[in-house]
Amino acid sequence: MTERKLIYKSPGISATDGAGVKLRRMIGTDEIPNLDPFLMLDEFKSDSPEDYVAGFPDHPHRGFETVTYLLEGVMEHNDSKGNRGILETGGVQWMTAGRGIVHSEMPKQKDGMLRGYQLWVNLPAKQKMIEPGYFDVFRKDWARSEFGKSYIDVLTGKINGSIGPAVSKTPMLYAHFYIQPNDTISIPVAENWNGFTHVAEGEVEIGKEILKSGFIGIFGQGTIITISNPSATKLAEGILILGEPIGEQVVQYGPFVMNTKEEIMQAFSDYQSGNFGR
Repeated sequence: MTERKLIYKSPGISATDGAGVKLRRMIGTDEIPNLDPFLMLDEFKSDSPEDYVAGFPDHPHRGFETVTYLLEGVMEHNDSKGNRGILETGGVQWMTAGRGIVHSEMPKQKDGMLRGYQLWVNLPAKQKMIEPGYFDVFRKDWARSEFGKSYIDVLTGKINGSIGPAVSKTPMLYAHFYIQPNDTISIPVAENWNGFTHVAEGEVEIGKEILKSGFIGIFGQGTIITISNPSATKLAEGILILGEPIGEQVVQYGPFVMNTKEEIMQAFSDYQSGNFGR
């Protein structure tokens, strides 16, 4: 058994996306271009409507999956396959772009806090051109793994017999941990999977490293992850994500992620000719 340590930590960078939504980009930056199989992680968090009200109008994707997890607020998903979903506090929208889809994610609120994450998960070459798909997962349906007073809720993957309800095309673990003051949790993980954690509230200690709220921490290799809450009074919580590396060349241009430049050019051509739907 080998304890995983943090090999890198960062507060991310300020960015805008969609029609001007302000966010923090954690993966998909010059510091962390990607972490195979993860292409991008954005944290959005604001109670100022001007930071988010314009939302993410219609835009295309090809070659990967998007996982949008809303911690607070209300958003609406619509796509060119006729799917529609209302994402409320604690909910998840899981979309497989596959061979091509056009979708929008728009706030359904005019004020208040909008807060959550969007993760881009790569697809292997053999699955990049599969049919697009979409499903919702409600927070009450996540599987819970208990560690005394602390616990981890699992969206996809498995922790100590608790299996998440979502099925990802790329083998991965997506979980949200809640660690009580002065408590510690340890979980076994696949040794060769890449992974990270992002602290949503409080702070955690991993090895001898302190990771504060708003920071992402990238794990080294190992078979055990141990996370402690050093606070005597405050709850620590955040997301824990690991995935099996695909190990293929990644060629990305904006919303298209393929394996060659020729495939990227074909994606533009297909989108412009209406093959992604409208």
